Amino acid sequence: MNTSALLEVLEVYFEAFAERDPIRRRELLARCLTPDCAIWGHSHVFAGYDAISEKIAGFHINFPDCRLVLASGLMTFDNIVRSANAIVRRDGSVVARGETVSEIASDGRICRIVPLWETNLPPIPDYWPPHLALQPLPKVSDAA
Repeated sequence: MNTSALLEVLEVYFEAFAERDPIRRRELLARCLTPDCAIWGHSHVFAGYDAISEKIAGFHINFPDCRLVLASGLMTFDNIVRSANAIVRRDGSVVARGETVSEIASDGRICRIVPLWETNLPPIPDYWPPHLALQPLPKVSDAA
């Protein structure tokens, strides 16, 4: 996968996320996403340009004066890309950090986006077989 070409696509995606005009935003989305692209949120899938554009409009309401930005280089394998991202205020302070795993279509545009925002995973269930789980490290006593 050509990193330079991928960064160009991501640049358009981040510009689309910053765009407040819905007509211009849709034009940008069409340049960087396939028509059937989906963002798999934690509780909802936003599929297609209209739904993704509405999600971005909601972002602007929920995070006024903030931008979604790239926060790392890219890790790529085949047609999968992993990167860090952040939501930042105008002064550059970070509101939230996360990672995104994206799938790239054969035409070079993004066809699936899975954002993972600062989430803590639940503990392993008590009934899970212990030999198939990471065991906690023994506590070291400070008493000498």
